[in-house]
Amino acid sequence: MTLNVLYYGESNISHGGGVNNVAYYLPQALSKKVNVTRLTTIKSNKDFPEVYINVFSQFIKKDFNIIHFNTNPTWINGSSILLRFARFRQACTVLNIHGIPQLERRAEQRYDAIPFNYWMNTLSYCNLADRIVVNSEFMRDSVVTWYGLDRKKVVVIPNGVDLKMYTENNNKIRLEGDPSIVYIGHLSRLKGIDILIQAIAELTNEFPGIKLHLIGNGNDQFYMRLAKEKGVENNVIFHGWLKHSLTPDYYKSSDICIFPSRHEGFGIVVLEAMASGIPVIASDIPSFREIISNGINGLLFKSEDANALAMQLTTLYKDSYLKGVLTQNALEKVTSYSWEKVAEKYISMYKNLCE
Repeated sequence: MTLNVLYYGESNISHGGGVNNVAYYLPQALSKKVNVTRLTTIKSNKDFPEVYINVFSQFIKKDFNIIHFNTNPTWINGSSILLRFARFRQACTVLNIHGIPQLERRAEQRYDAIPFNYWMNTLSYCNLADRIVVNSEFMRDSVVTWYGLDRKKVVVIPNGVDLKMYTENNNKIRLEGDPSIVYIGHLSRLKGIDILIQAIAELTNEFPGIKLHLIGNGNDQFYMRLAKEKGVENNVIFHGWLKHSLTPDYYKSSDICIFPSRHEGFGIVVLEAMASGIPVIASDIPSFREIISNGINGLLFKSEDANALAMQLTTLYKDSYLKGVLTQNALEKVTSYSWEKVAEKYISMYKNLCE
């Protein structure tokens, strides 16, 4: 069977993150095995006519048997109509869901309600699509629960990592700190930045030279004030936003990478750090447990517990043998997340769906 795939989604890899990684790397990996036509979603209403012309001209020119959406379908970006129109052309449809806004807001302690029409629209699109792809078993359970979907309709395919970009990178930069700790991601309560700063504060007596490097943007001012309140303003360095292409150098130059999230659908940064050969400590949340086996390829700590995080950091930094074991096992584990292997899972799903 010849597979002709129309891939429709975001593509700004410079910002990193799961959605952008999938949109950037997956079509490239797929195109080595099947025919892929890629269309990028629009960002504003002014592009509205252009996207319709582009989408439907591509749709009419080729006989697509798979239309893959890596974006939330809306009327504005054209994917909502395309999702419906696919049924008339007997094309199978696949929709990626990367997160559940309700769960993210709960972790952020935000109490502003998700607009009802957003929830209803997402439910409608999930019912229209032939397959829903999520990146973890945790997300599968969440999608089935929140949207009332048939579990058989939801397929788990993890996000991938560019192994060449991270594993083969030997560039190092000078990072202050003994130890030097790196976090890469959004600066928010969802990501547990307050827990991380509190853990650093608990360690300054034992490790006065410790430095935490926060790479990303978000609520910077709040966490700067928090670091000052905890007396660790000189131990926490805010680097701000960083191009995705520069992140391998920061991973490679650190002693330990820490990801203390309260909630994640997957956590691609964990794979990036593991592929860089740097030991990882992460919160004991369901999605991280699917990647990290505690004490084997990384360390987990009880979520929300800064003291538990500080203890794991101390254990890891003092035990060079453990650090080597975790690093080696992580490098072996991460090979199963190459984009080529991830693409094979998608192609297998495509074929089963078409048949």
